[in-house]
Amino acid sequence: MAKNSGRATIRDVARVAEVSTATVSRYLNGKTAKMTDATAQRIQIAIEKLKYVPNFAAREMNHNASKMIAVVIANIEDYFSIEIFRGASATLEANGYIAVLLDANSQEARERQLLASVNKRSFDGLVFQPLTNEASQIAKQATRDFPIVIVDRKLNRSPWPQVVTNNFTAAKNATTHFIDKGFDNFIVISSTISQASTRRDRYAGIKDSLTNSQTLTTIEIDEQNYNLATVIDQVEAAIDPSKRNVLFSLKERWLLDLLPVLMRHDRLDPNKTAVTGFADTELINSICPFAQMVSQKPYLMGQQAAIVLLEMLKKPDAPLDDEIIVDAVLKD
Repeated sequence: MAKNSGRATIRDVARVAEVSTATVSRYLNGKTAKMTDATAQRIQIAIEKLKYVPNFAAREMNHNASKMIAVVIANIEDYFSIEIFRGASATLEANGYIAVLLDANSQEARERQLLASVNKRSFDGLVFQPLTNEASQIAKQATRDFPIVIVDRKLNRSPWPQVVTNNFTAAKNATTHFIDKGFDNFIVISSTISQASTRRDRYAGIKDSLTNSQTLTTIEIDEQNYNLATVIDQVEAAIDPSKRNVLFSLKERWLLDLLPVLMRHDRLDPNKTAVTGFADTELINSICPFAQMVSQKPYLMGQQAAIVLLEMLKKPDAPLDDEIIVDAVLKD
């Protein structure tokens, strides 16, 4: 990705917006209380048009690089997100860069705020685990002209390289495995499925394997209004004692919360109920020894994302793979 040889200045922004440099300075420092909406809008349009970076960032970039990389993760409470950061950080630090962790906390509004902050700071690049599925939306928010690598999300028509898991195939293979063993009642537990491409692909893989001989119950969890007792009630109601059940969690976190309670309630008969899902650790099997999980590699995904980003920094115009797939597999 080529760097601009001549960067816009605050004077350029003021000229395009038809205001004074002092007015632009007040806008950049958040002092807009006495500024009209029309003036603020003209300044923002000028900033976007010129791809202006505030001086405190530009000064550092004009001295080659800040050696800092922003790593924006979806939720710090998810082990998967933390492992992405750890993998990226280890690789970046080994190459003389510092990884800065920024947590969206599963909130799109916060994600937008973080990207706005990244735009104004002196980061050399961005490793991004987005909440949104829309590349066009990200492009509107991530306006800095610097390398970006998407991780753990598969975006349609993405202008950036992506490091992803084979979510559809892994989920389909796991579902087929349990169908072949005679399980016929599938209970899918997930955060809001439509919110992330990973969940959509996993859910599609499960559904693609089912026939009229199997039943499917889907329990979606709103992370901002999560109530464990409510979800436990839903899961217990979905377990059919007349069938062979599969609890299939699209994210490890939910099994970590649910399994101890379900086991205390004696609702998990290993002869009648299987436990599976996408896992990033060995913790599920320490809680439920008969669980058979789809093993992911978030640390490796973080490493791969950092490797791609470093290549983009070293050789801005070099061709890159659009997509790097890190396989997840059902463990024996």
